Amino acid sequence: MTKEFEIMTSSEEETLRLGGAIGGLLRPRDVVLLIGELGTGKTRLAKGMVSAAVDVNPDEVVSPTFTLINCFDGKFQVCHADLYRINPEHLEGIGLEDALDGGAALIVEWAEKIAGFNEDPLSVFITYCNYENLRRFRLVWREDGAWNERIEHVLGMWRNRPTFA
Repeated sequence: MTKEFEIMTSSEEETLRLGGAIGGLLRPRDVVLLIGELGTGKTRLAKGMVSAAVDVNPDEVVSPTFTLINCFDGKFQVCHADLYRINPEHLEGIGLEDALDGGAALIVEWAEKIAGFNEDPLSVFITYCNYENLRRFRLVWREDGAWNERIEHVLGMWRNRPTFA
């Protein structure tokens, strides 16, 4: 069974902070799947996650659109993959499994291309809202999975925020 929670952000800075809150919870071999249209904030969220997890400036985290995977070293390695430019039939052998086997946490943009890749991911579905800068982040995780207790920390930070229609 899965659980889910929706979080709204109203700026790139808030999206970066949300990413930082999630990134602070990352552990080796965690998988975060980012799914959303072009421009919804996947890269901004990933920047926040990576920078918090390995203690680097968010400006040092660039999207691996052409390199496919960038890895960052901290207490453990965090790899950030961007599958935008790759066809699903060419995904095998690009290094996603290798990163996990090596103990890295893995954050994947355009993760809809790898449906079923991991049994226990934190999936983040990102959509535009009715207002210019608003984004809706729907976090989905397994109730009996590794994210269940950890994600409560992030949810607590955002539960009392106003919501917008």
